[in-house]
Amino acid sequence: MHRPTPAAPTHGHRPRRTSPLTIAAFALGMMSRSISRCDAYVAVPAYSSFHCPPAIKHRSSDDAIINRGRRIGVTYPPVLRLFRELLSDDEEDLRANIAVINRQDGLDDFLGQDDRLCVIKFYAPFCKACRAFGIKFRKLATERGDRTNAAGEIVKRGDVRFGEIEYSGNIMLCKNLSITTFPAVLIFRGGEDCERLREIVCKETAIEDIIFEIERLKSPMSGT
Repeated sequence: MHRPTPAAPTHGHRPRRTSPLTIAAFALGMMSRSISRCDAYVAVPAYSSFHCPPAIKHRSSDDAIINRGRRIGVTYPPVLRLFRELLSDDEEDLRANIAVINRQDGLDDFLGQDDRLCVIKFYAPFCKACRAFGIKFRKLATERGDRTNAAGEIVKRGDVRFGEIEYSGNIMLCKNLSITTFPAVLIFRGGEDCERLREIVCKETAIEDIIFEIERLKSPMSGT
């Protein structure tokens, strides 16, 4: 009778996780190699001209990003352009970094990252007002919060951090925080001694109210 070979002991060590950026870079490298060996290489210019026009604007950060791609084996020009978009830190390619928070431990981890103000949105999937508010909230997060490239790397640090908690997956957490209406926004002071500072009632002037509270709480004269 064949018995499976027992797994080697880990001695308490967790396996090392591969970053999403490494996985994406490896995939792009393999794609580049596969395309470059393809017999139909002559048909590729039409494809590249459709998806990656040669007249695309050259930016100051392109050379460094393309060289980074070549070092890991990304050599085919259209794939290099895709790699550039993945790692670009130009303003027009960045997006708002809104952390998705689940459970109490996730909230504690988020608040404990640093001592900046933390603005957290609470929403429910059945709430129509939440969808409209979410668009404005993301715009505010883009203007005031951290911004990431397509690979998820934070390349621009904001003066405030933003997060969101979805009600149906965090019913007990919302109950513990006394969240009864949606959308709702709580402002915390982050850090080791994090504290809840304000709750914003999300009416038509909610975004203006949030900005006002951010500026007031950041002021040295604020007694919070």
